[in-house]
Amino acid sequence: MTATVHADEVVVVLDGPVTEGLETVINEYASQLPLKLVRLKENLGLGPALNHGLEQCKHEWVARFDTDDINFPERFEKQIEFVNQNPTVDIVGSWVIEFNNDISDAYGVKKVPVSHAEIIKFAKFRNPFNHMTVMFRKGKVRGLGGYKSESLYEDYGLWVRLIQAGAKTANLGIPLVYARAGLEMVRRRGGLSYAKNEYRFQKGFYRSGFISFPEFVFNVFSRVPLRLLGGSVRFFVYKNFLRERK
Repeated sequence: MTATVHADEVVVVLDGPVTEGLETVINEYASQLPLKLVRLKENLGLGPALNHGLEQCKHEWVARFDTDDINFPERFEKQIEFVNQNPTVDIVGSWVIEFNNDISDAYGVKKVPVSHAEIIKFAKFRNPFNHMTVMFRKGKVRGLGGYKSESLYEDYGLWVRLIQAGAKTANLGIPLVYARAGLEMVRRRGGLSYAKNEYRFQKGFYRSGFISFPEFVFNVFSRVPLRLLGGSVRFFVYKNFLRERK
């Protein structure tokens, strides 16, 4: 698949030492992509690592994606066209198609609301953006302190702070990224520590005034138990109730 619009630079953050196999992959792509490597001496976690990457981005508009996901060829074209036509927008994402091991094994579409008003309403209960699809204004994000060290909520917490600061948001109502998910990913996002994080951050949203007390109670009782379910059961819930069949 050939991109219709190519990235001017590709900033890759190596969050601590990586394997020899990954170094080989990086070297293979060094001649094909405008790579800018950011090597961190030790693992700092997702939030700080992303902030180091943002410091190295030379453009105001930054597109975020994970190394194990796959962009549609037209992703950048569609999003750049949208921000050019909507100059007041500060962040724009899209839907994703989730797959297990290969895109031929895609099983569902993770949809998110499109309009700013719908995004604000949705954000009170669930993450309104698919992180690997977003393009945002670097200045807006860095002006709010960037990503925080908020396990599970690095991106969700940032979106809420952007909304509270008056940022204009949008999603394109089409998939633009194939997102690697599946049972193993869902298994990793459960357990007591994740349940505690859910409670802690919902409490933070309530204290900041983003959600009301009834919304806080609803979120705690609907989200925390999901984190305590077995991985296979949680995957069944995600796949059958929180995704649209591909």
